[in-house]
Amino acid sequence: MKPEATTLGHRVDVVRSGDWWAITVPALRGVFSQARNLDEVPEVAREAIAMMLDVDPVEVGPIEVRVQPQQGEAELLAE
Repeated sequence: MKPEATTLGHRVDVVRSGDWWAITVPALRGVFSQARNLDEVPEVAREAIAMMLDVDPVEVGPIEVRVQPQQGEAELLAE
């Protein structure tokens, strides 16, 4: 078991992309995935992180999901 997988939490950023939620993990370059429903994001992200760290998904620390505005949406919110 790799200690960083269990002791660190992982922030995942999600943004709506058509019918899917696009998932990125800023702290782990190259970790991308997608989920159909927002409530599926933590599980899908956990599996992607586990694959990248070469650990079992149950060994991955807490997942913090942050929903990001869609491209162009941030400008609308600022007005």
